[in-house]
Amino acid sequence: MDPILIVDDEKDNLEALRRMLRGQYEVSIAESPFEALKLIQNQIFHVIVSDQRMAEMTGVEFLEKAKKLSPMSTRILLTGYTDIESVIDSINRGQIYRYVSKPWEPEEFKMTLRQANEAFVLRKELKDKNESLEKALDELTVLDKAKNRFLSLISHELNTPLTILNSFIELISDRKKELPEDFTKAINSIHGASNRLGEIVKEVIEYVRLQSEPNLIKENVELRELLKSVIAEIKSKADSKEVGLKLSGLERLVLSLDHHKMRTALICLAQDTLKRTPQRTQLDWVLSVSDKGVSIEVIREGEPISEEAFTVLETGQSPMHHHQNLGVGLALCKTIVERHFGTLRIEKRMDKTVVVVNLPR
Repeated sequence: MDPILIVDDEKDNLEALRRMLRGQYEVSIAESPFEALKLIQNQIFHVIVSDQRMAEMTGVEFLEKAKKLSPMSTRILLTGYTDIESVIDSINRGQIYRYVSKPWEPEEFKMTLRQANEAFVLRKELKDKNESLEKALDELTVLDKAKNRFLSLISHELNTPLTILNSFIELISDRKKELPEDFTKAINSIHGASNRLGEIVKEVIEYVRLQSEPNLIKENVELRELLKSVIAEIKSKADSKEVGLKLSGLERLVLSLDHHKMRTALICLAQDTLKRTPQRTQLDWVLSVSDKGVSIEVIREGEPISEEAFTVLETGQSPMHHHQNLGVGLALCKTIVERHFGTLRIEKRMDKTVVVVNLPR
């Protein structure tokens, strides 16, 4: 049974209330407010009921002290009409949940007590849930920090041997003409794998940095010039695939952007799109503006892409195809665009796949 405490310096009143509530609650009684305060220090009562007029202190004064010792307990005051002003003030200050006027009607008193007990139970459940949520949030925070720390360490540890590897590849490449053809092919393969690993490390580093430094440092950026620099970044790889690159649309448009982060986002998008673009096809970039903002459309042929590709560690590729990326680049792109209050979506137009970046003006 739920424990309640009744305090009154008149023993007859205590006994009457205890008999009335027998079998419904675990009833404790105290004839003195000081005795009651000692009980409260040792036990949590769902409801504390106190008479207003007592010799040692008033019920309002007692319940104010009881609130400090047991803030979760629901407090009820038994009082006469002459004390109504102090009772209302006590209710307003949150010291008591409700008052019951003397003489009380038994069924009405029982209903008030039942509601007070339910109020305690609800508060306790809410407190327990909040504590569980706070604990879960703390655990997630720790895990998130551990994840970022892990990614940072891995990125650093991968960068070091990569630097050494690339140095030796360049050294050997200078003497490729002196080596057999099989050796030359092997060196080229190692060089390509090393470059890809370098791109993965760079993507991971950028993703970790974005998580730890979410704030944007905005400046005025000429968007077409930014796109030109992004396209120039992938031109050599596009040429090796015989993929044409074309930028069309607005000639000049200035937006307030974090230049470094937005350039990183667009390069990630460009590199991923180029990998999915078939050889000897066209990769179009179209810049336009409307009432809804600025749009950057990246249009290509080839395998469709799913929305999952913009989730970290998801490639968005068919399971029948070899995974060509780690699944970080597009997630990084989407995160940066959304930090700029923009959106990113995928459209299918005839046999073309279109990635649309929308940015506010």
